[in-house]
This record gives sequence, structure tokens and C-alpha cells, in this order.
Amino acid sequence: MLEALRDADAVLAGVEPYSSELLAALPRLRCISRCGVGTDAIDLKAAQRLNIKVLTTGDEVVEPVAQMTVAMILALARNIPLHYAEFHAGLWLKRTAYLLSEWTIGLIGFGRIGRRVESYLRVFGARALVYDPYITLSQLSSGTRFCSLGEVLSESDLISIHAARSRSDGPIIGRAEIASMKRGSRIVNTARSYLVDEAALHEALKSGQLSAAALDVFDSEPYAGSLGQLPQVLCTPHVASLTRASRVAMELHCAMNVVDFFGRELYQDQQAESVDFKKDGKKPYYEK
Repeated sequence: MLEALRDADAVLAGVEPYSSELLAALPRLRCISRCGVGTDAIDLKAAQRLNIKVLTTGDEVVEPVAQMTVAMILALARNIPLHYAEFHAGLWLKRTAYLLSEWTIGLIGFGRIGRRVESYLRVFGARALVYDPYITLSQLSSGTRFCSLGEVLSESDLISIHAARSRSDGPIIGRAEIASMKRGSRIVNTARSYLVDEAALHEALKSGQLSAAALDVFDSEPYAGSLGQLPQVLCTPHVASLTRASRVAMELHCAMNVVDFFGRELYQDQQAESVDFKKDGKKPYYEK
């Protein structure tokens, strides 16, 4: 990457890593425009220190990730991962499922995606509990209850993760948190892999403490670990935001972020030149 970016003033970034060492070796770089919302692969402190602007395309991921989350919740409610595995193994087994109106669903994180998921769950009649230390009660819709993390974990039939948190802060859901959940409950994670302890999740699924999980994010990608071997786990390859419409919109926004960034810089430079012109009487180059 160093050779490819050596002369770059800006980069349209995916999920590739931008370490402090790499950023320090790119003296011309002034803008990283991430096609997506996560910035975990970028050393943000180094970028700030080196005056490199980091931009994202957060708006475009809300709808596809929310829809994917609800699809996963419905899949677990109707035992689709197990039915799929058993059917392809030549078994004809019928499992009684659930309506979402029978469930209490806990949302950990109530930003734009969490709020969109909650609005869709409301249509199905699900009861929603919310844990997010950064929101106010005025942001909750009628019928949605704000709770402590402990209350959300102990009362929910399914937990859906929508939080933003640094990897260095560790998982939100570890062994202790899983132990406090209802026996037989479920987890959906379309946010960040490190928010859930994968080893603890695997143990809980094997023991029956959790009955199912749906995951779109993993500690190591491509993922080839043991969670993918469990029939009650629905795994997808980090595709929650990958729809035709959202991808086109994200890529356009990613490019426009760079255009806007340098456009603002040019405008600021022109404003500065205009001030200098008033002082020395010289006409700036952009004035006709």
C-alpha cells in the first residue's frame, strides 16, 4: 500500500488497515474517505496528529443494515438456520417457532441503525428494550423502554448489537453478560465483531445457554472458525450493507467526500487570498 499511496493526496478506503506507521510515511496524504461507516482499521489518533481528515459514508448503511438485522431476527424466530441444516442433511423435522410479538428484543446501541431496527420491530408487535448510555428518553418512541444493560440482558429473548465502541474497550457481551441472559435466548450482531466475545458465544451455544445466533461480523475475516460449524448459527460474510442501491450510493458519497473536502480547502484559501488582496491591493487570480 505504501508504494501505491506514496503520491496520493486522498484515498478512497475500504477495510484495509491504515496504521500510524503507514500514515507517517505518506506526507502528501490529507484525506481518507472510507466507503462505509467503520473506522476501526484507521489509526484515528495518528490521522488527527498528522492533520489527515477521515470521512465516512454513514447515511447509506442505515437502511440495508437495519433490513439485514430484521431478516436475521426473523430467521432465528422461525428456526431457519436449523431447518436449513436439517433439510440438507435429509431430515424432515418440524420445530415450533415464534412470532416477534411473543418476544422482548433488546437493542444495545440506539443510533441511526438501532432506531431504524426498532421502528421495523414495532410493526411486528415486538416489545423493545434499549440500552445506550448516550441517548435521552426523548429519543425513544412510545412503547420502547430504556433500561440498564443488566435489565436488557436478563429480560430479552433476543439481543441485537448496534453499538459503537473502540476495540481497546473490549467486548460488551462476554461470559458474565451471557450468563446473565435468559437461558435459550439469542444474539444478532451486524455491528462490530469484537463487541461479542466469540469464544464465550461458542461455549454458550454448545451448552444451550444460548439457543441461536446470527452474525455478519467476525474477529478474523474471511472467517473459518467453529461458530460456522454450528447448525443453529446463521453466518453471513460481512454483507449487511451490501445491496446494489446502497453500494452505489456509498461509493458516490465516498468520492464526493473528497471533492467536498478539497473544495472547502480551495474556498478557504481563496478567502484568505481575498483578505490579502484588501491589504496589498493585488487582485486574486480567481477574480475576473
